[in-house]
Amino acid sequence: MKDELHAFYQIFTTTKDAIEKFMNILEPVIQNAKDDHERLYYHHIYEEEEQRLSRLAELIPLISKFEKEKEENSFSPTNNEFNRLLQELNLEKFGLHNFVEHLDLALFQFTDEERSTQLNQMRNVSYQDYQQVKNMLNEINAKFDHNYVDPHAHHDEHHDHLAPPGSSSIVKSSQKKKGFTVGSLI
Repeated sequence: MKDELHAFYQIFTTTKDAIEKFMNILEPVIQNAKDDHERLYYHHIYEEEEQRLSRLAELIPLISKFEKEKEENSFSPTNNEFNRLLQELNLEKFGLHNFVEHLDLALFQFTDEERSTQLNQMRNVSYQDYQQVKNMLNEINAKFDHNYVDPHAHHDEHHDHLAPPGSSSIVKSSQKKKGFTVGSLI
């Protein structure tokens, strides 16, 4: 679990930085919106990412705590603490999914070279991070419940709609029945 904790820490600190950069792109657009629709549209996205920053402000130190305990060989979380960590990780996996979609939406509007380059870079990193988090959580949850099915798997059921154009987006679907899991508590 030590390697996974480190990977989660890296991913979510990178995500936090990307969200802050994205919000900085959105701020002047919201302030100078040409109409209420544009202002409300980007303000809604901005607020969702602002909420994610609040959650990441709690998750990142929680991951650090578990990572430090692992390094010190004092890793003995209670079931409640570990369940909370898994719940938060599952929630932020879905947050990464939404972030990729928010970046895709912004790419339709921000076609100038500077912003589109920055958004594409964030999008590529965030997409890879989302795939990695999804796979790691599937592996972790499988250790605790052999009938685990990701409660959000329907988003990628037959194809990965977040996959970049031109890439293979066919997803192998799991035939497992949905059971009670840490991820389903969300």
